[in-house]
Amino acid sequence: MSIPDLSRRDVLRGAVALGAGAAFAPASIAAEPVATGRKPAVRFAHLTDMHVDADPRRRGDLGFAAALRHVSALPNPPEFLITGGDHVYEGFAASRPVANRQWDAYAKVLAEGTKLPVHPVIGNHDVWGWPDDKLSPDEPGYGKALPCDRLGIEKPYYSFDRGGWHFVVIDNIARRGNRYFGGLDDAQAEWLKGDLRAAEKRPVCVISHIPILAACVLFDVDTRFKDDAWHIPDASVHRDPKTLIDLLKTANTRLCISGHIHLVDRVEYRGISFVCDGAVCGNWWKGPLQEFPEGYGTFDLYADGTFDCHYHAYGWERAKANG
Repeated sequence: MSIPDLSRRDVLRGAVALGAGAAFAPASIAAEPVATGRKPAVRFAHLTDMHVDADPRRRGDLGFAAALRHVSALPNPPEFLITGGDHVYEGFAASRPVANRQWDAYAKVLAEGTKLPVHPVIGNHDVWGWPDDKLSPDEPGYGKALPCDRLGIEKPYYSFDRGGWHFVVIDNIARRGNRYFGGLDDAQAEWLKGDLRAAEKRPVCVISHIPILAACVLFDVDTRFKDDAWHIPDASVHRDPKTLIDLLKTANTRLCISGHIHLVDRVEYRGISFVCDGAVCGNWWKGPLQEFPEGYGTFDLYADGTFDCHYHAYGWERAKANG
């Protein structure tokens, strides 16, 4: 059974209001509305949390291939893809041979599934070797070197321009000991200041793996309510969002896109829309996570700095796929 698309306009209509304009709701039947009165600038698809490997217990390679086929069949195809991180199933704590097999599976499906340009974002499960105390940081591929090499990027943060918009890919997978949290190091923060300054008045779209701001983290499995307080780990959401948002507000930042939580939401705060997309893998290739099926987002950006976005369930049938 194929699950129809979810428009975030319908999310907003049926959602529970949370604080400063947040919305969160289960999937519903929706068709993409036709935008009128605005000049289209660019359209792209955002696929995040693919968690690809070729393990027959999960068949994540087949699921990712199905998502790419769905993208290619869209009536209004995107101009490029953004892959939002966690490209492979589990590279973080994997041995190098296992990590290589996962990256090989991802690369094969991507090469066979699309000819569109791809702008990747590094996710926490893409990083290799941090938990292994026996590995030296000088080991080839250590940390973010392996995903940068396999994704074909010089460094894990960069920017580009399309359709009059300025796109900024940030790397907010920061390290604390053998683990990670959502944050930027000083070098990247300085780079970001200069990059946003150079954007001038162009509308800016920022893409990260870990959400900068999100309501769905309240529903994340790692969130706990204890002693009259929410405990939301900084591995689920950016550690210091105010400082980063203050920086983003120095430019014409309109949209911030993330993944990581495998849930879908949209938060409006200080004139910026923060959209968290669901996962291509859903609940780690075990079906939907809570109300959200396996899917990806499309974004239509306009010259006036506005946008439309939609979450597409691509109809992955786990039971049938797993025989």
